[in-house]
Amino acid sequence: MITGNAHDPDTGIAVEVGPGGGLLDLTLDARSLRLGQTRLAKAILDLVDTAAARANARVQRSLGDVSGLGLAVETRMAESVEDTTPETWRV
Repeated sequence: MITGNAHDPDTGIAVEVGPGGGLLDLTLDARSLRLGQTRLAKAILDLVDTAAARANARVQRSLGDVSGLGLAVETRMAESVEDTTPETWRV
């Protein structure tokens, strides 16, 4: 199964999502619970966006153009995704 992960060591939040951003796992610790509702929600959604971009990029590398499925990687996330891809995986 192709997934994407994102973690913020400052807030203690970690997420794992499938392609498209479906949440598979969410980890919070004491630091994240002190953020308050609004900041916690925003931090989680930001990490889900990052993880989804990573998962979607992995699908795209495996299958080719998947934009018709709604799994295109947003331009703003493309550099972040490429920064986390090991050189040995790149085509």
